[in-house]
Amino acid sequence: MKLIMENWRQFLIEATEVPDDQKEGFKQAILASEFWTHSNTIDDVDLMGGEDEFGTPAIEILMDALNDMAHTLETDLYFLVTVSDEEQYALGPDDPHGGYPNNWMMRGQYRGPTASHGLPDQGNHVLWLEFRSLAQDYDMSALNPGELAKIISRTINHELVHYNQLKKQVANKGVSEEEAWHEMECDPEQVPVTDADAYREKCGREPPEPDDSRAGYLTRHIEVDAFAHEAAEELLDQYSAEEALELIKTRSSNLQGVVGDYLEVLGDKPEELKKFWKKLYTQIMDQSESQ
Repeated sequence: MKLIMENWRQFLIEATEVPDDQKEGFKQAILASEFWTHSNTIDDVDLMGGEDEFGTPAIEILMDALNDMAHTLETDLYFLVTVSDEEQYALGPDDPHGGYPNNWMMRGQYRGPTASHGLPDQGNHVLWLEFRSLAQDYDMSALNPGELAKIISRTINHELVHYNQLKKQVANKGVSEEEAWHEMECDPEQVPVTDADAYREKCGREPPEPDDSRAGYLTRHIEVDAFAHEAAEELLDQYSAEEALELIKTRSSNLQGVVGDYLEVLGDKPEELKKFWKKLYTQIMDQSESQ
C-alpha cells in the first residue's frame, strides 16, 4: 500500500485548503445544536423574521449555531440557512433522489461579499444552505444524526473552498473583494454562462455560447477544486488513503458520490477527468495527513 501512495505523489498539484479549525468547528456546531430534534415538517415552513426566506424551527436553530461558531472562530462569514417551501421536495421514504433518511440538503452556495448583494452587514461573506422539509411519513427513528452532520459539513466545506478561492484571488490581483467577486462571476472559465442576457447585464460584454450542462459545471476549475475536496472527504470517511487511491486506480464500482458523478458525466472526456483526478489525489494526501 505504501508503494501506491508513492506512485501517486507525482500527481500532486496545488489545491485549495480549508482550515482544520473551521472544518471541525462548524461540524461540531451542527452536532451540538441537535437541530434535527426540532420540527422541520412541510407544515412548519414559514417566512423567517427579518428575512425574505423560508425557515422552520429546526433550520433557524441550525443557522444560529453556525453563525455563533463563525463568530467564535473570528471569521467574516455569515450563514443564511433556509428551507424549500415546495411540497414536492419534502423528504420521505419514497424519495426518488436517494436522500432518505439522512440527506436533508438541497444545495449550498457561496454568495460572495455581502456588499455585492446589498445584504445587511451580518458578516462580510454569505454562505447559503438550503434544506428540504420533511414529509409527514418521515420516520425520525431511521435518521442517523452523525451522517446528516457529515453531509452538511461536506457541503459547507465545498463552499468554503470557493470562499478561500476568492480570498486568494484578492491577494494575487491586489483588488477589493467586491472587484474579485465580480471578476469571478464574469469569468466563464470559473463560472459557466447559463443565461446570455443576465451575463450581458451583469458583466457588460458579450458572453460565450451559454452552457447549462452538468459537464460544463463540473469542468469549471473552481468547481474541480471544490468537488475534489468534497470527494476526498467522502472517500476518507470510508477508506484509508491507500484504499481510496486503489479504488480510483481500478475505477471500482464502489466509487459513488462525487467521484461516481464525475465518472458518469466526464467518462468520455479523459482530459477533463484527469484535471479532477489530480486535484483529488492532492486532497486525499493533504486530508489524510491532517487527520
